[in-house]
Amino acid sequence: MAVHIRLATQEDIPEIVDVSMAAFDPSTDAISARLFPAHLQSTDSEAFKNWSVTRKSARLDLKNSVVMVAVDDALNGRIVGYAMWFSPIPEGSEEEEPPRPKVAFEGVDRDALMELRQIMEDDAHNSFGEKGSKDVWNLDSLGVDPQQQRRGIGKMLLNWGVQQANEQGKDCYLVATPSGLPLYEAAGFKTTRTVDIFGVPHVSMTMKHSTK
Repeated sequence: MAVHIRLATQEDIPEIVDVSMAAFDPSTDAISARLFPAHLQSTDSEAFKNWSVTRKSARLDLKNSVVMVAVDDALNGRIVGYAMWFSPIPEGSEEEEPPRPKVAFEGVDRDALMELRQIMEDDAHNSFGEKGSKDVWNLDSLGVDPQQQRRGIGKMLLNWGVQQANEQGKDCYLVATPSGLPLYEAAGFKTTRTVDIFGVPHVSMTMKHSTK
């Protein structure tokens, strides 16, 4: 397979956004459908992409943010998948708050966005106590180009983070979408609880670091 993974750079962000928009299209993804409802959308698709690029660019700059991309050499180095991880925050370090995008986008339901943030924060605290996800490898988002699925790309991106966690003696944590659940179960993640996100059951999952 002519696919390899590497650390993402700021120059990769537009391609990452393209993959994300295809992988989490509002027509198939419940979270995207709620965050970007049809009645708020305009015909200016570039406005949404610019907002997404600015948002993901800011996330990449966070000290504990690690973004990996899967690159297909047979497609002239095109990015065909990505994973956005948050690494553990060292004891005594200040947790960074993700900067707010300076590019305004009127197509996002801001109340739904705040609700989603609260749901995710509550689940992390339910899983790990007061520290939340600060002491684990947290998979924030993993997306694969729909036209490139069933090639093991998602597995490669997931296994990279699991390996980092094992090497550091840390656990892994994520909240799985219904479509992503089989990948995480096959990798060995265990269900902690079901999390209702906008009326759709998602699954909070953890993988304890290997002691072998």
